[in-house]
Amino acid sequence: MILIHSNETAEAVWASGDDPALEATHGELIAELSASGELVDTNELDTEHVTVVGHHDGAPVTTRGPFTEGTEHVGGYYIVDVADLDRAVAIAGRFAEAKYSPIEVRRLMHAAN
Repeated sequence: MILIHSNETAEAVWASGDDPALEATHGELIAELSASGELVDTNELDTEHVTVVGHHDGAPVTTRGPFTEGTEHVGGYYIVDVADLDRAVAIAGRFAEAKYSPIEVRRLMHAAN
């Protein structure tokens, strides 16, 4: 799974259209990964309607999210079925968002049935 983190700076650049590579990169990668059969799923995550659930004194507490303690949040994801970690890292390295915030690569622990 490739997690695309975001922050206020990245969101402002995205909204302004000042970095056309942000949109173009996704179109190119989706086409490439779909053609190769490596794309399992991808989606942008809503930042408007988010609820964060935690616990305080043993009781569930909800707050309006997506921010908890930090200023970064997960803005989207790609689930890819690739040969190895090197391929996943190569894909993650192509995201234009990496100029503004981290791109995280994680192995899914259990395959979907």
